[in-house]
This record gives sequence, C-alpha cells and structure tokens, in this order.
Amino acid sequence: MLPYIWQVFRLVSCLVIWVGAGAAGAETVTLKSADGTVTLDGTLLDYDGEVYRIDTRFGEMTLNALGVTCAGQACPDAGQYAADISFAAADNLADGLLPSLIEHYAFRSGLEAFREDQGKNWTYFLADSARIPVARIQNRSGNSRSVFAALGKGDADLVLTNRPPLASEVTAASLSVDARHQIFLARDALVFVVAPSNPVSALSVEDLRRIYSGEITNWSELGGDDAAITLYGQVRGTERAAAFDAAIGTETGDREGDSPSAKIARMADRAIADAVAEDPFGIGFTGLGFVRNAKPLAIASECGIRQYPDAFGVKTGDYLLTNPIYLYRPATRLPLVARNFLGWLPSETAQFAIDATGFVSQAFVATPLSHQQYRVSNAIVEADEDVTLEELKRFTTLFANASRLSATFRFRDGSTEMDARSRRDLNRLALSLEQGDFTGRTLIVAGFSDSQGSGDGNRTIALQRAQKFAKMLRKAATRADFSKLDFRVVALGEVAPIACNDTAQGRSLNRRVEIWVE
Repeated sequence: MLPYIWQVFRLVSCLVIWVGAGAAGAETVTLKSADGTVTLDGTLLDYDGEVYRIDTRFGEMTLNALGVTCAGQACPDAGQYAADISFAAADNLADGLLPSLIEHYAFRSGLEAFREDQGKNWTYFLADSARIPVARIQNRSGNSRSVFAALGKGDADLVLTNRPPLASEVTAASLSVDARHQIFLARDALVFVVAPSNPVSALSVEDLRRIYSGEITNWSELGGDDAAITLYGQVRGTERAAAFDAAIGTETGDREGDSPSAKIARMADRAIADAVAEDPFGIGFTGLGFVRNAKPLAIASECGIRQYPDAFGVKTGDYLLTNPIYLYRPATRLPLVARNFLGWLPSETAQFAIDATGFVSQAFVATPLSHQQYRVSNAIVEADEDVTLEELKRFTTLFANASRLSATFRFRDGSTEMDARSRRDLNRLALSLEQGDFTGRTLIVAGFSDSQGSGDGNRTIALQRAQKFAKMLRKAATRADFSKLDFRVVALGEVAPIACNDTAQGRSLNRRVEIWVE
C-alpha cells in the first residue's frame, strides 16, 4: 500500500510545482510553528528540504523546517525533499536491532513508520502527521565484508556491523574509521543453547570445538544422557557463522562431503533456539537476543570458573564470547533525518530500544552481590596461597550491601593504562556523575589484578590502578559535585577472579577496576 501512496504523492507534488510555477506573484508564504503560537509572513527565498530562507519585515531569516508548516501558493512541496537513506547491515543486525531502532526513532520524532519487505531486505517509509513523506530508508543485508564494501563503493550511507573493518577493507574502500565516523552502538554475544531438560549446564570452548568437529558425538561424554548429539548451526556465509568460526576455531560445515560438520541442521537465529528447545539432545548457537525458550549454557574454564551469558556479563565484559556492534558513516554530509537519527542513538530511549531487542546497550545497570553467587564460588575455586581466608571475608563483607555497576575498566599487563573500551566507558561514567545519578550514594572504586607475581605486589598494582582511575574520573567529571557522594578507593588484588589465570585472555579479564554502589 505505501509504495502506491508514495508514488501518488510524488505525482501530486509534481502537479503542485507545475501549477505554482505558472502562478504570477505567488511568492509570499506564511510559516507556522507546530503548536500554531508563532506565525511569520515573508517572501520565500529558498528551501532545501531542511531550512526555509524568507525575507520578512524583520529582515532575511532562516528557519529549521522541522516542525514548521508552510501556507501559500509559493510553498514548496516537502514530499519532493524526502530523504533517501541507505543502510547496509550485517544480517543478524538487520533482522532485529536496526528495525527496532528505526521504529522507536520514528515514534519519538512524531513520525509514522511503514515497512515493506523484499526478501531478506526491507524498506521503511517515514511520514509526518500530515502523511507527508520524510524519508525512505532502505537496507541491504549481508555479512561484515559485504557491508563495508557497500560503504566504500557509495552504495550505502550507513553500515551496521559486528566488527571493525580489517586493514585491507579500510584500504580497498578508502574508509575513514576515526571517532567522527565510527559509532560504538551496542554489544552482542555468541550463546550456545540446549533444551531446558538437558542436564548439561556448562561446556568449555574446547568441548564445543570437539562437538562441532565430530570428535564428541554423545552427551554421555559430557555428563549428560546416553544419546547422540544433534547439531544445529547458522546458514553458511552469515555473520553469526563467522562469529562461531572466530570464537571456536572450527568451521561450521562450509566443507562438503561426509564430514561430521556437514550434518549440521542450518537455520536462522530464531529458528535455531526454537528447534533446540524442542530437541532434548540438540545443541545450537545464536545471539543473546534470540535464546527464547532454549537454555543458555555457561562457558566453563579448566580451573572451574564459569562465565554466564546474560546481559550483565556482556556489559561488564566478563562473558568471553562477546562482540561489539558498530555503526559507520561516510565523510560526506548526510540528510537531516539521518543526522537526527545518529544524534538520537546515545539517548536513553535509544538505549531502551536496544535492550528491548535482546541486544546489550551501553546503559549502566547495577547488580547486588546477592545476585552474583558465582563471584563467591569463583573466589574460592581460584584462591591460592596468596589469597587468605581473611581476604575472602573482606571481599564478601565489603560488598555485602553494595551493587556492582556494569561499567568495568581493564588494563594492559603490568600497567595502569586502560584499554580503548575502558576509556570510552570512563567518559560515560563521568557524564553520569555530572548528571547527579549517584548523589547521596557511596561509590566504591575497587582494583583487582591477575595472579602473576606475589600477593603483595598484586595488591599494590591493583591499588595503583584504582587510584589512577579515580583521579581520571574526577578529572573527566568536571561538573560533578563530589561532596554529595562518598567516594572510596580499595584494592582487592587477585581475589575473586573473573576468569582463569592460566591463560593470557583470562589474566586480561582479571586486571580490572570495578565500580560498586551502595
């Protein structure tokens, strides 16, 4: 229906312009504010779809067209200036995240959004309350490689992807990936799922590799029932399949022939979760937002620590199999509606829209220690001769009435220098302080370390990291009133690790500063 409306409106617009062009002296227009309280008469000098330029008795004036209505024969047809915006989005993001963002943005902007599907692609038409077209937003789905190519060729105005471009992609497409053109939008996670009745609750990355390579074929080898494992995987060439290959280190059936991987039942995100939920002996992988009625599995480490695939674990970076979601824009000027959309993305309503889809927004959340039982068990499991009972007691006592904020800040090995993600989150936490979000609360900056070196040395570097972070936070939050909150700095050293300390990746997760609030 909508494409027909769009075409009719275009035809009417052309007629209006033709009639208006032949009308002598039709130059005076009346511009009214949306609520009708402000009216301005003048001679129309120019209109480019974004602003009116008119000559009034007060002199020449330029007015933003958004929220302004025009009356008079010389008024331009706004429909002729409707923006054409093209997206290229990774398939898993084009399915759930991007449509939700467009629809929420339209609602918050007082616009109507109409969707037309074209196979795996779609088009949204945005119109104002008078049904005047504002924008046509088209999407072309693919994997990260194809969407970066589309941006480089000029076939897309904006791209949404699960990873930064490779160096070869930047060079080939002449991409600009500086802070002005790269927007960190959200996070996602690779989650392995089984049926709720399956007794297995956690598997290691090595277990998963052996399952999907055909080395493990029966659940009894993993502590489950004596039954053959049914494999579910993503459609070849999709972004989720690529994420699996990168994380697990084995192909998901891209080979032909009689190999075990060729026996994988291939489906999309939602279908995998639904199929596995009904199959007591199945296992599959999907995104955090598509788990549905299936049971998500924790990732088990050799030392006994488990990482749980929930939104909090993804926000903190504690869950191993996470990936960022980026939006890239070109260096050229975008239409007004596209610029407004990008400006809206950091807002609270946009973050809510992201969380509503099952993806993980940048919004801070807090979880009390009583809801983090695994923290206490991890502290006990990984405790060595440098971690005394008194230190374990101190950890549980210190945070007994506190909640951990999802903002977590990590450091390079043997250093007090934070990684790029942590620097970005520092600025967001500073803004939250400036807005008074923690007024009257106690903010605990807690430093942790890996287990390399002596216990005393680890406590020392953990304290140095916490102190440096606290200083950086105070410097960044220039407008915050620190007299209205209790600001404490503590060091826990290697107590309560997030991951095993016997791998470089595990140690990098453990070198961190956590923020607790009470």
